[in-house]
Amino acid sequence: MAQYFFDLRSDGIFSQDKDGVELLDAEAAHDMALGALVDAARDAIMEGSTGQHFAVEVRNGTGRVLEVTAIFNSRIFSKQ
Repeated sequence: MAQYFFDLRSDGIFSQDKDGVELLDAEAAHDMALGALVDAARDAIMEGSTGQHFAVEVRNGTGRVLEVTAIFNSRIFSKQ
């Protein structure tokens, strides 16, 4: 088991994880990062935000391990 930290970046806002989570390996950290990214995007959608870039940066005690990113954009072209 290793300690992983999940930092969130979203359009100029940076939130650093100071607590971390113990996980089995980098694959488990990837799965958790993907879930965090989906949650952040869902929150932005519920607030009506569009055109946002999201990144979850994962690090352990020695440095960066992985990064998961997404860009969310939404347009309504016609209302009927």
